[in-house]
Amino acid sequence: MTKRCLLLVAFVLAAGAATATVGPAGAQEPPNPPDPSIVDGAAQKALDRARAKWKAAKLRSYRYEARRVCFCPTTGWHVVNVRGGVPSRRVHADVKDIATVPRLFRQIQRAIDRRAHDLTVTYSTRGVPTRITIDTYENVIDEEQYFTIRGFKRR
Repeated sequence: MTKRCLLLVAFVLAAGAATATVGPAGAQEPPNPPDPSIVDGAAQKALDRARAKWKAAKLRSYRYEARRVCFCPTTGWHVVNVRGGVPSRRVHADVKDIATVPRLFRQIQRAIDRRAHDLTVTYSTRGVPTRITIDTYENVIDEEQYFTIRGFKRR
């Protein structure tokens, strides 16, 4: 994530903490209802299934194109090369945190753990996340992130 994105997220988190509402008997209500698939466990089950498929495939060297779209400067598609489970040193900074399939899984797990307001993930038959949409906060503008993976090839 770029510095600008991190600063925006920090600002959003600070602003969100200040806008929590107080309900009956002084109980604090959550300012952000989580995605129903997180609440009912479906998102975690889908992620667990994808991780199991990925592990069973035993792929340690592969290549794909990745793109992050957020409300910060984006630079388009970037090639990600992974050998022996390690991404190339030449991976672009915009996609460094999604430069392996396990790192993609981490992004999804974080969204689940943080109880994101909206989480949508599409997985390939190998368990590779191909589209990830994360909207962490319901009433916060411009903190959404979108990840797209295409052209996955075994090496």
